[in-house]
Amino acid sequence: MVMVETSGAERRAHPRMPAARKIYIVDDPRSWKASLLDVAEKGGRISIAGIASPPDTFVFVDAGGRRVHLANVVWRSGTEVGVQFTATQRIGPRAGGAAGALEIARRFLATLPAEDDA
Repeated sequence: MVMVETSGAERRAHPRMPAARKIYIVDDPRSWKASLLDVAEKGGRISIAGIASPPDTFVFVDAGGRRVHLANVVWRSGTEVGVQFTATQRIGPRAGGAAGALEIARRFLATLPAEDDA
């Protein structure tokens, strides 16, 4: 949900920009296409109409935006999810389909600090 002041000014720290491009949701070993509707510096909105809903945390490969993100779902509706990016890296221009997105996600996750299991 977009929070809008009565004056019409948006309250987000980082404004969303329309994106309208394909991205990959990666939940190793699965990887599938979704549609990115809009994106901001720290998050985005994804259409999941007709596809499996992503888990609460997943890797988001955006070849068109040349970024890979660790994403947390912050809201869900019937056909859309809003995500917050918790880690981001730049990538090259091609994902190479679902298999390429999976490989990008695995390399990205290997660079992140290990989670503290304690």
